[in-house]
Amino acid sequence: MPGQRAHGFLVTAILIAACLIAIPPARADSGVLIPADKEAPDPAILSLTEMQVEIHIDNGDARVWIQQIFTNHTGRPEEGNYVFALPSGTQVSDFAVWDGPVRIPAVILERKRAAAIYQELKSQALDPGLLEQGERNEDEARRSSVFSAHIVPIPAWGTKRLEIEYHQRIRVVGRRCNFLLSLKPDAYAAQHMAHLSIQFAMDSAAPIKDFAIQSKALPFKIGQQDAHTVRGSLDATDIDLSEDFSATWGVDVTGNALEVIAYRNPAAPSAGPSLGQPEGESATQDDSKPHKPHRQKTRKNEEPGYFEATAQLAAPSAAQGGAQQSAPRTVVVLLDTSLSMQWEKLERSYAAAAKILESLRPQDQFNLLLFNTGVASYQPQPVAAETASIMAAMDWLRKSQLRGGTDLEKALSAGLSQAAVPHAILVLLTDGGADRGIVATGKLADWYAAQWNQIPADRRPKTDVFAVGDDANLPLLRLLARNDGVMEQVLSSEPVDFKLASFLSEMGQNPISNLRLAISPQSSVDKVYPLDDAVFDGGQASWVGQYLKAEKKASFQVTAQQQGQPIRVDAKAELPAQELDHDQLPRLWAAARVQALLDQIDRNGETEAAIDEIIRLAQKYKFVTPYTSFLAAPRALLRPRVIRPGDPVLRIHTDPAIVSVVALFPFGLEKPLRYLADEDVWQTRFLAPPEMTDGTYPVRLVLRDKDGQVYRESKSFVILSKPPSVKVRLAQTRFRAGETVPLIVSASANTRTLTARLDGLAPVSLRWNPAAEASTGQLWLPPGLPAGNYVLTVTAEDVAHNMGSAEVHLEVVP
Repeated sequence: MPGQRAHGFLVTAILIAACLIAIPPARADSGVLIPADKEAPDPAILSLTEMQVEIHIDNGDARVWIQQIFTNHTGRPEEGNYVFALPSGTQVSDFAVWDGPVRIPAVILERKRAAAIYQELKSQALDPGLLEQGERNEDEARRSSVFSAHIVPIPAWGTKRLEIEYHQRIRVVGRRCNFLLSLKPDAYAAQHMAHLSIQFAMDSAAPIKDFAIQSKALPFKIGQQDAHTVRGSLDATDIDLSEDFSATWGVDVTGNALEVIAYRNPAAPSAGPSLGQPEGESATQDDSKPHKPHRQKTRKNEEPGYFEATAQLAAPSAAQGGAQQSAPRTVVVLLDTSLSMQWEKLERSYAAAAKILESLRPQDQFNLLLFNTGVASYQPQPVAAETASIMAAMDWLRKSQLRGGTDLEKALSAGLSQAAVPHAILVLLTDGGADRGIVATGKLADWYAAQWNQIPADRRPKTDVFAVGDDANLPLLRLLARNDGVMEQVLSSEPVDFKLASFLSEMGQNPISNLRLAISPQSSVDKVYPLDDAVFDGGQASWVGQYLKAEKKASFQVTAQQQGQPIRVDAKAELPAQELDHDQLPRLWAAARVQALLDQIDRNGETEAAIDEIIRLAQKYKFVTPYTSFLAAPRALLRPRVIRPGDPVLRIHTDPAIVSVVALFPFGLEKPLRYLADEDVWQTRFLAPPEMTDGTYPVRLVLRDKDGQVYRESKSFVILSKPPSVKVRLAQTRFRAGETVPLIVSASANTRTLTARLDGLAPVSLRWNPAAEASTGQLWLPPGLPAGNYVLTVTAEDVAHNMGSAEVHLEVVP
């Protein structure tokens, strides 16, 4: 499909959405471009010619910028599917495509609005780029770490240039750190390119030791290295990507230490007011004592400062109680064998199970439970961890088959029944995709916590979770691991060794407890968030927060319990009025704030205030969330206004230099716009004639800046007058109280929200599900619901706020 000219730009099609375009995500480590009619890369058609990488690790934050150039070796325009797998714990912060010499950067828009604009531009034969975190719905968006794009056109005998930037948090495990850039594909043949360039820089407040590049075949050269800095580069031609780029180093701190870094740019515009503190917001690791922020009035549009406090916590000596494994342990391994665990997920789960069983001592006991819709047990009860028993268990595992769905409730119940003994560990190997029993994240997590807490304190097992796959249900698995456990995630595309070693080093260990950060003067700081779910001996605990007032010597104090012994680490640091190093801190803070709001939504459901703040923060600090998307298209196409006839408001954002705006409407109306300073927007009210039919209409804008220069720009608005159509599909209409009603609803393309309602029950929001090619959701019928006939109403609202609905009748039987 050829590109279309619009406003002087060639718009390139890039449909970017996380995973699932019939391409195995494990095959996309370094970014591959697969011809649209192929199932694997074909370098005779499309090949990676050049790749430039810039890596900057600033304390615990790694910023990775990648530019790739692909070449079309045919005499016809080609289409391609571009897939890039990101490491776990990453956050996409920029994306762009190039149309010849023109760079088209993506902008952050509210997810539903971006999708509406995307569909409208496609209907005009224009192809924008849409990058989302997950392609199914907001509830599942946080699960995906693979981004895919449909690239068209790639000109005959020409090239296509793509850019992506992401941030990754570097963990410290046992005073060791690891950074990995995946270059070697898991399943496809290694890509060959003409030129590979990598620029590497690392800065650390804590001393660095034993820095080493693990990649032996890549010609990396270190140009500068001292106790706090590493600089190096790689420049290679005619190279096969047969090896990942990997670096390891240690933190050279013998005891406990506390480091503080800060950033403040007084000239930056404010992110705006917070919409409230999420429930459980805390400056502690265990959320036991909420941190009450001190609100201070700052000057209008003044940006606060940001800080990160990082405590390096040494492992205690044996005399201090450092040995944690003296008592015999009972290890119960729950391994997911449902159909969702195919291919790489199964391989990684199998490797984890084997390593866990191999790590057991003869005095330990173990059992292996396989679960899908049911639960199968290697032995009725845990047995001694003798070599013969472990080998027999692995042989039993090898003979098992994947089948059915995933009943996590049943599996966790079976695991608790065998692990409710002293010194027990319940290890869960799964993607967390529950589709039987309790499936809602908050309900399942609350149910498990209630069951776990009913066990006497000295018999409660540690709940350690090894999450596998790019679509793992991380919100649920994190909540399960909060029951005295730890969680580690490995993606389908990631080498499993480092992640598995990290998990095994922490499995069954007691995390450092009661971690708290106190700051004085407390009135200077606001909204402080912990960055670690759990911290173990030899690890680090980090917090990120805002400060509203500069302080020459602020006092920071970390307290905790380590192996029953109190620890305390103190430091003094400046919170400067201006500091432009460490510019990753505002985004790091915003991401932590968003995660706190998402956790609140997982437990208590969506609120308008929480969603609005997530969208505002993502737009301000430019990162993808379940409620926002990147949209890449020429700017003139990004702001069409969708209205109904009679809707009188047109709002335009402009450059600060603009002093007047006049709108020229296609029906002969000329209207000046008024500037609303509080909202930083130009606005006018007008009347769309009722006789205007549905469709897209141009509006010309005449803008004048403070120097008298006049600019003209075309925008568009869309008239929608017809209510959206709604069709509800149910597999059956008779249910019992306590059952769940699966909902499948089709609606018009411009639908913004779909809500299902049954009298007396909470409304259910439906989300788009590409696999079903419809919006789906689940309506739970509570056990106490009286038998009888009920009317289920599904209401649709489109982007112009037209309303449509459909009704179906349900029968609830005893």
